[in-house]
Amino acid sequence: MTMSNGVDVAVTSMTIVERVAHVVIERPAKRNAMDRAVLDGLVEHARSAAELVGSGAIGAVVVAGRGQHLSAGLDLADLAALTMTPLTLDDVARVQAVFTAFEELDVPVLAAIDGVCLGAGLQLAIACHVRGVTERASLAVMEPRWGLVPDLGASWRLPRLVGQGRATELMLSARRVDADEAIAIGLAEVRLAGDDALAAGHELAVRWADGPQVLQHLPRLVREASGASRDGALAAEGRLQLRMLAGGDVSEAVTAAAQDRTPRFGGR
Repeated sequence: MTMSNGVDVAVTSMTIVERVAHVVIERPAKRNAMDRAVLDGLVEHARSAAELVGSGAIGAVVVAGRGQHLSAGLDLADLAALTMTPLTLDDVARVQAVFTAFEELDVPVLAAIDGVCLGAGLQLAIACHVRGVTERASLAVMEPRWGLVPDLGASWRLPRLVGQGRATELMLSARRVDADEAIAIGLAEVRLAGDDALAAGHELAVRWADGPQVLQHLPRLVREASGASRDGALAAEGRLQLRMLAGGDVSEAVTAAAQDRTPRFGGR
């Protein structure tokens, strides 16, 4: 929360619509730049979402920004403060944990990217499981332009999306990437139609939320396989497969196909 004329103003929000959690940065006048209050709000919502996942109340998450931008990155006032007050590794780790909290959610998490998605905004987006972009999206690793390290997970996540060489080039150049290039190089995976990224992202996420239980587990399976041996990855697939076969979704899918109808999955 921030203070405006003595009144609390929300800088982030979370609402649940059709079992999809909408986590939204609410600073459109600042192009949704992230200050401490935004970061605190984001991690609080990620923790709340994790509890709702556990209860079966949500089946997907969409992360977006209010207005025409996802986020312009770290608020300049907070950036200036970094030069005045020495940070510790614990300070950095606490901010890194905000982004990792979204990656660790055990439901699909979509970053709905409209307008600018810069610096910390990009690092939030790449911590999500899938990225969708509107035609006016503009993405960049901006930290090196300010003499900073992109230290919120970019060195680990970005090469896994676009490759080591391209990730290095994007950091060295700090250049803007438009929607077409983002799709082409693997920085984004989905095109979002229209001019409302949250609404378009919700349309996709609700299909995930309504899908079989296996959709909740696939993001973690894929992420952890990238650091596992072949045998380890195959074993993880096998364990998850046995769990899915023991549930009711496979039987429902087979029955629905035989009856020529849409399957009615039970979620958890």
